[in-house]
This record gives sequence, structure tokens and C-alpha cells, in this order.
Amino acid sequence: MTTTQYQPLQATSALTLSGVLASALPHDIGTAKGSALYTVPAVFSRRPQPRELDLLHSSDVGRRLEEAGYSEVELRVSDRRLLITNTNLEELKAGLAHLVGTILREVSEQASLERTNRAEELDALGLIEEHRLEAVRASAAEVRFD
Repeated sequence: MTTTQYQPLQATSALTLSGVLASALPHDIGTAKGSALYTVPAVFSRRPQPRELDLLHSSDVGRRLEEAGYSEVELRVSDRRLLITNTNLEELKAGLAHLVGTILREVSEQASLERTNRAEELDALGLIEEHRLEAVRASAAEVRFD
């Protein structure tokens, strides 16, 4: 029987945004019928990891947006896109894009730190288990049936 050891997916680079997906913007931007606020889709540099998604959807992110004056803005994830709702290109250019970039960098760093800490914990637990098994084997080897 062949077994394959599970290897967790690793995010090797920081989660960033490569730009706005202009083709997915509302077609009526800049017209009389166009809404002042809309959803701006931005493309991630890679697929977000589950922990990054958790951090990105946390109440802390909403609080930071609100404190910066963007109380109506929400960040949602759809596959490899970040959907920045209730905003517009002007708000993004005026500072919201910088804030979103900062939030993503911090989320990515936090998730990476947690992965590193978890890997170190697992290594330590593995070493403890290895020592335990070694002690059990040594104890079993001392048993004599003479």
C-alpha cells in the first residue's frame, strides 16, 4: 500500500492586488445613469489562503475601513478577485487603495506568521512524540522472558 503524506498548501508570496479589473466595472460609469458608488473588482496576485480569507473578513477590517472614513465600503472575496463594494475609482485613487493594500499586507503577514508558528509547534510535537516512541521501544527491549 502506498501512502502520500499530506502537505499543506503554502503561500510563498505576499497577497497583493495586481490592479483593477476594468472590464468588470459597471458599463455606465461616467454617464448620467451611472451610480456614484459601485463595486470595484481587483485581481489578487494569487489565490488567498483560508486563514487570509478569515482575517480579511474579520470585524477588524470593517472597523479600520470605518475609522478611515469608509464606513459603507466592504471587502469581499470571489475566487481570485477582491470586490471592493460601495466605492468608486476616485475614492480608491484618493487613499482607499493604499488602505486596502496596507490591510492586505498585514493580513498576509499575520497569516504567514501563524503558519510559521504552527509549523514550529508541529515540529516540537513531532520531536516529543519521537522521544516518547523511543522510550517505549527502549522499555520494551528491556523486557526479558527468561
